[in-house]
Amino acid sequence: MKILKKGILSTFQDKGRFGYQSVGINIGGVMDNLSFRLLNMILGNHSNEAALEIHFPGPHIEFEEFCFFAITGAEFNATLNQKLLTKNKIYKAKPGDHLVFKHKSNGERLYFGVKGGLEVPDWLNSKSSNSQLNFPEFCQNLALNNKVELAIDRTQYGVSFNYNFTSKIIRFVPSFEFEKLDIASKKNLLNSDFLITKDSNRMGYRLSGEPMVLLENKEMVSASVTKGTIQLLPDGQLIVLMADAQVSGGYPKLGFVIENDVSKLSQLGFQSKIEFEMVSYEHAVKIMLQTEKSFDLIKKSLKLREKEN
Repeated sequence: MKILKKGILSTFQDKGRFGYQSVGINIGGVMDNLSFRLLNMILGNHSNEAALEIHFPGPHIEFEEFCFFAITGAEFNATLNQKLLTKNKIYKAKPGDHLVFKHKSNGERLYFGVKGGLEVPDWLNSKSSNSQLNFPEFCQNLALNNKVELAIDRTQYGVSFNYNFTSKIIRFVPSFEFEKLDIASKKNLLNSDFLITKDSNRMGYRLSGEPMVLLENKEMVSASVTKGTIQLLPDGQLIVLMADAQVSGGYPKLGFVIENDVSKLSQLGFQSKIEFEMVSYEHAVKIMLQTEKSFDLIKKSLKLREKEN
């Protein structure tokens, strides 16, 4: 397929590059893991098949061969030859068809994939772009007129599924450093709104709110961090680490956003307000198991639909 217009920050992503944090290489990968998983389930692809993570304005894609594709995540009012598409459903494209994203109405990141997968170079067991590396061949940002070969599978079926990410409640499991906050800061963290600032990106979402204060302000030893870690910055503000987070950091870790809500957070844009809700480790596990149950039901319904077709 040919990219006639590349849009803003369209990159190839999968689950990420695991096992190399010890040598300073971050995990990276998709921001919204739930939408990514749903995309590959709908397409019948391998669970870690690379997809395009698209921001608005998105790319203008011209298909050069037959393929089946789907989109999940944000609502960018995608059209195929001027016909409005529904997300979370398979569509068939033929040579000469044009995929365009008209305007953004909900969410920040859309995922596009094709049945059979995109032929993207693999590096350290991942096809994810890494904009922090100085190797352009590994960044894989879409370029004008860049051609991506399509592995075609002609099996066709369509499935609709609604994934709602409009809630502003972000749940987290506290870490032991949460107890180092003074009483007023604990109350503010759990009862105040926080604004996502314009300084937010794939590395982390910087928040603006009532400054947090520690009972004792002392230098800390750097420790490992990961996607979803809530850190307290020197100015008393918070940052939630996202997909391109560094591998270690020395700021106090107040807690860890649960995976479902990291996906939800990734679909909120600048100036959005969020509220934190503290949950226990046991409750976080319960939420995870409920999510897995939901995905298992989707898998079964997709298999049933495929047999019917």
